[in-house]
Amino acid sequence: MRKDVDNMKLNPRDQQIFAAVMSMYCNGDGLPVPSTKIAKQKGMAVCSATVRNAMARLEKIGLLYSPHTSAGRVPTNDGFDYWFDEFFTLNDIANYWQPEQAELVELAHGLSQRYQVCCCVGLPQVRTQQVFRVEVLDFDANNWLILLLDRAGQSHNICINKPDDPSDGQRYEFATWLNTVFSQQTLIEGLYRMQAMANTAPRNCHDSLTQWTLELSQKLGSDNSIVVGENYLYKKIDCEQSLNIGVSFLNFVEDKLAFKNGVSILSAENLPFSTCDDLIVITVPYFQNQEYQSRFCVICPKSAQLEKIIQEFKLLEPSSS
Repeated sequence: MRKDVDNMKLNPRDQQIFAAVMSMYCNGDGLPVPSTKIAKQKGMAVCSATVRNAMARLEKIGLLYSPHTSAGRVPTNDGFDYWFDEFFTLNDIANYWQPEQAELVELAHGLSQRYQVCCCVGLPQVRTQQVFRVEVLDFDANNWLILLLDRAGQSHNICINKPDDPSDGQRYEFATWLNTVFSQQTLIEGLYRMQAMANTAPRNCHDSLTQWTLELSQKLGSDNSIVVGENYLYKKIDCEQSLNIGVSFLNFVEDKLAFKNGVSILSAENLPFSTCDDLIVITVPYFQNQEYQSRFCVICPKSAQLEKIIQEFKLLEPSSS
């Protein structure tokens, strides 16, 4: 049916009525929208008969359908596709968004609570974060604590075993060497430099250096994500089994939308959840120093407040540098 939509242009009144149906359906309830409710909407200035005729035309070309006799209309999958294509400039929203990790976590919790949706967020790839300063602290009787800090003051911390007969002087010497290796380098570049320059490290720290190199390599190779609001999802959708939302889901979305910037929408037929046909995903990639990091995904039923969620992404700063 989408072919009919592509080959015709809706007149302004049908466009307005279609947009009103979409806004009323996507309000969190997902109830069929009757013509009488459209006619009473402020600024519509049309009678119910005019609205019914427009709805009939929209149903004929496959944008709406009536789930029951005498019921209101609800949007079809083609209707959602048409709505996103014609009424939103998704590619221009949140282009090259470069948030800090704290902003990602705050936004995920905020959107989840305000709109009762699930958010899945890939955390920044630590390997690309640039080190500004390294500190070595006397953590406890057996360990030093290594802090790798970026310019924003965020740090990656790893405990290493103290060398034999440690002293403050040795700790300062080791910290000086680490700053030489890591300063102004990304974590992954610093790791390579540390391995290449190992023979220049303070001799009494060689054993600790081997241990720390291994731990840092393991940390850089790990994927991580946060998921909030899954309980909202299961309350609102009819799903036979739990959904696998996390790193594997983010990898699926990344493969599906490779090289695509701005906000993207994935409908149920493009998702890995075969048992749930009422889901939609609003997703946007984010970057650091213009380098892709991961994706921020909102997973929700089609009846969620999609316009307002997209508006939240419109308010994001596209770039912090």
